[in-house]
Amino acid sequence: MGVVGYHWRRLSVGHKIVAPFVALTLVVGLLVSAVASQQLAASGAQQLDLLAVREQDNVNTVFNSIEEQQLADLRLLEATRGVAAAVGAGDATTLSGLLLPLVANHLPEQIEVIVINASGDRVLQLEADAEHPDQCRCETGGDKASFDHLDDVLNGRADTYGTRYAGLSRLGTTQLLYTIGPIIDARGYIVGAVLVGETLDQVLSLVQDRAHMQLALFGSDGVSLASTQGLDLPMPALSVAERGEVVQRSGTLSKRVTAIGHQAAIVYIPWVLRFEPRGYAAMVVPADPISSAQNLLVVVILIVCLGALALTLLVGSIVARSITRPMQQLIKATEEVAAGNLQHRAIIDRGDEIGHLAASFNSMTGVLRERTTGLERLNDEMLVTLAAAVDARDPYTHGHSMRVSIYADALAVGAGLNALDREAIKRGCIVHDIGKIGVSDSILRKAGPLDDKERDEMRQHPTLGHRLLSGMPWDRIVPDIVLHHHERWDGNGYPAGLTGEAIPRVARLVAIADTLDAMTSRRTYRDAYSFRRAADEIVAQAGRQFDPVLIAVLKTHRREMAGLVAGALQVWIPRVVRKRQPQGLAVNEPRLKVVS
Repeated sequence: MGVVGYHWRRLSVGHKIVAPFVALTLVVGLLVSAVASQQLAASGAQQLDLLAVREQDNVNTVFNSIEEQQLADLRLLEATRGVAAAVGAGDATTLSGLLLPLVANHLPEQIEVIVINASGDRVLQLEADAEHPDQCRCETGGDKASFDHLDDVLNGRADTYGTRYAGLSRLGTTQLLYTIGPIIDARGYIVGAVLVGETLDQVLSLVQDRAHMQLALFGSDGVSLASTQGLDLPMPALSVAERGEVVQRSGTLSKRVTAIGHQAAIVYIPWVLRFEPRGYAAMVVPADPISSAQNLLVVVILIVCLGALALTLLVGSIVARSITRPMQQLIKATEEVAAGNLQHRAIIDRGDEIGHLAASFNSMTGVLRERTTGLERLNDEMLVTLAAAVDARDPYTHGHSMRVSIYADALAVGAGLNALDREAIKRGCIVHDIGKIGVSDSILRKAGPLDDKERDEMRQHPTLGHRLLSGMPWDRIVPDIVLHHHERWDGNGYPAGLTGEAIPRVARLVAIADTLDAMTSRRTYRDAYSFRRAADEIVAQAGRQFDPVLIAVLKTHRREMAGLVAGALQVWIPRVVRKRQPQGLAVNEPRLKVVS
């Protein structure tokens, strides 16, 4: 179960919904197929039994008709006038003259007649001529006759069925199926016996013509006696127990065989002569129609099962899709919210549990957005206050961080950045100079140019600011801006000396905004540049100090940027910072219009 459970847990919800129905359909299909196969087998066996019974009746009918015909022929010969006297006198010539016309004209063509005197000697034998079918061969005299029940006939013994007996005897290379009865003279004495018979080959040919079936006859010892012509199927031998079941207890057996692409059943039935078992017969019962019907039914069952499986898959897929599609929408909504898009909502119009879950998710997202917005507002106010505190250390940089954020946001819009990146850029701009907290006031407030040592200390503020923000859970954009906003495109910037696109794009963008505000702001050692002059000098540094692509953005939006620079002097500065303004810097001073 460990492996199965592992793979089951990794399946999608849709597969978990469809899989049980598919498995159930397969189980039901297998059960139906098994039951149907069992029923088909039983039905096939029953049909074979019925067919075997019918064929057995046909065979018995043919053998009974042959036996009745032989009895009729026997009565005709016995009743012929002069036969008894000729037999009693041993006159073969007279006897031949009496019987030959009957054999030639009235009796079956394949019949064989043997007349025996009271001593058991052959007197006359008449049989069909194989070389001349329209003629008979006649033999007189001969050796002692040896047939079953001959002594019973000559001695006048009778059984339950009378004084005439049926038997089977070898005659040359073939077996003779015969009926023998007494010849009685006018005084009532038995003067001999007459035998009427046909070879088994002739009998089976008649069976084949009348019953249209293939048949083989076996003795009670299992020895083959004769078979119909064209027998093309193997006849499995019967064991001693099976022969006893068929011959002694008059049972039936059947065995399936296949030959030359055809299926058949070999049905073994008892072979009875004059109500006495003499062996068994093996009948070939074609099973192709039954097998074809069974195969057709199997195909129908298979088609039905496959159709049921396909329908189950279709319905299961539709049901699973109706459940998993809103779940996928809900998952996508959670991913959007997890990525920071708190404005995203799951649009699922359902009245079931999934719809309630989506409504709860949207409500939770709304609450989360309100709280996040409040925290961001508080965070922004703290950032602005912190930036103002940093800027307040230098009376000439009041509002610098806020103005840089305004210019950088405008450039970000022109560069096609999304709203989330723009928010992060504005936060990064507000704290981009936070590292100046670690720079001494003497350097920040110095009226003239810095010497090398002071310049080295000033250049540490990006690294210090990055170190201060490293433990805060902010977007990667913020620390990138703090650390790299003084890098140059040509690699001559600080602190890492990065070159070209190795500098984070947001830092390249903020570098332009930072320089623009620095040049348009007044310093102790110079007056503020006009926007035109500042913009021209910045554009001239494309490919050296600044990213050429972002400079192209500045050139494209030059008019909008000029308006921003003109209006960005009115920036919000926290009250606590305003109270710390140094003397000599009026609130209504033209270059610093403070709105509190």
